Amino acid sequence: MKPSALLVLVFLAEISCQIVLARQESSLKEWLQYKRQYGKVYESPEEDAHRYLQFLATKQRIDQHNNGNKQVSYKLGLNQMADWTQKELAQLNEYRSDSVAVPRSWPKVSQRIDPYLQSILSDRSPLPTEIDWRKVPNRVTGVKTQKGCNSGWAFATTGVLEGQQVARNFTKQLIPLSEQQIIDCTLTAGGCSGGQVSDALHYVAAMGGIDSERDYPYTAQYGLCWYLASKIAMKITGFAELGGDDNLKRLVANFGPVAIAFHKDSHFSHYKSGIIDDPCRQKELTEWALVVGYGKDAKVGEYWIVKSSLTPSWGENGYFRIKRGICSIGSVITVPTF
Repeated sequence: MKPSALLVLVFLAEISCQIVLARQESSLKEWLQYKRQYGKVYESPEEDAHRYLQFLATKQRIDQHNNGNKQVSYKLGLNQMADWTQKELAQLNEYRSDSVAVPRSWPKVSQRIDPYLQSILSDRSPLPTEIDWRKVPNRVTGVKTQKGCNSGWAFATTGVLEGQQVARNFTKQLIPLSEQQIIDCTLTAGGCSGGQVSDALHYVAAMGGIDSERDYPYTAQYGLCWYLASKIAMKITGFAELGGDDNLKRLVANFGPVAIAFHKDSHFSHYKSGIIDDPCRQKELTEWALVVGYGKDAKVGEYWIVKSSLTPSWGENGYFRIKRGICSIGSVITVPTF
């Protein structure tokens, strides 16, 4: 090999090493910034190293999604779950189909579609092309944070109740309701291991109502039921559970925010913005959320606006948009009756 060629190879190797070191330094800076932003503290250097590798793997998947396809309709981004393993993400399963039998001491409650709901579902009048209940005063509270408790079912329950609170004259101003009461007191559900909105509404109807979040604050843990009957902020007589994509649209348009179950695929965890349009690989229900509106996009078509309980910093200020007709949205719809 000629000396000149050897010098070129040495030079290229040196440049490559500098690029690798620069990337490593940049990644470490991002890691330190990420830990500061989300308050991440680990028990040992080994765990820190493990979480750092998971962070890098997540970052790579995000970059591949965002930059690998110019036609993508939604973006992924780093969030509080970027250092979680796939196994940990899979454990965020809030939907439970193994409800415990209703205690005999509970009064019987209505589980039927009442005349008001029937009138909404049977009305064939044209619906608005778009609706967003966040823009209507006293129909949607701010996005809450469930933390490490699989309590999305409880947040979906309070959300569908809060949407009716002022409209039905229980209060003059919208008051956030207690998810913790639902977690602690719904004996037919699984607390921080998941549950059903129907179980929660059954409990609220049977026990005479639900307290405010202020009077029964959230702890993100399953605890002893201690609600105060004197502090009840809202009452219902029963609930109705139904399905159907068209029924969901009519209810969102004419009833208000609606609790739904759906299947969460892996891309949900790191969703940042846009309209999710990837069909879910499975139809198994895994999550609960609150549909607060719908709209239509020129490219994607019709979509739902959905409120999460993962923190206001997740997704689009705590919300996500998803194409209509995918991920089993509309297969289970639950609303209170009065």
